Amino acid sequence: MIFLTVGTQFPFDRLVKAADRAIEAGKLDEEICAQVGDSSYRPRCFEAVSHMEKHLFDECVHKASAIIGHAGMGTITTALDQDKPLLVMPRLRKYREAVNDHQLAIARKFEKLGHILVAYDAEELPAKIEALKSFVPRKRKAQPGQVTERISRFLDGLSGSENGPTKSRDLSSMD
Repeated sequence: MIFLTVGTQFPFDRLVKAADRAIEAGKLDEEICAQVGDSSYRPRCFEAVSHMEKHLFDECVHKASAIIGHAGMGTITTALDQDKPLLVMPRLRKYREAVNDHQLAIARKFEKLGHILVAYDAEELPAKIEALKSFVPRKRKAQPGQVTERISRFLDGLSGSENGPTKSRDLSSMD
């Protein structure tokens, strides 16, 4: 079973529609458990609910062979914590799915690290679904010491100037 989730805050019609089309095209033949938020698009090829209680959500994650979702940190960390292959499609500002393209940056970073697969647009979803069938995510290793060190350096930089940071710090290389 594939678990399709769009998160809890906003609908993500573009992803739900792309998954529906992939099923219609025969690219996705597993049972789907779907949580689609307050979507205005109603899938024709699978059953979907707007919202799930946490215990049902957790059950779907546990039973899933893989997860398809938006590129939110909650979805990504849930999949990584449960060792589930994950395919994401980032919400994009240009479609008014998010206020900025932070999910695009998150998706690129986790893809580069080998933790997830990413479909950057709806047309890529069928090929990425095929890749998801054999995808084994790279294990994520928590590195709290490195995170603490980077935050500490950043804060030290802030305190070194009355007008803000003296240097730009790059926190994007954290894993």
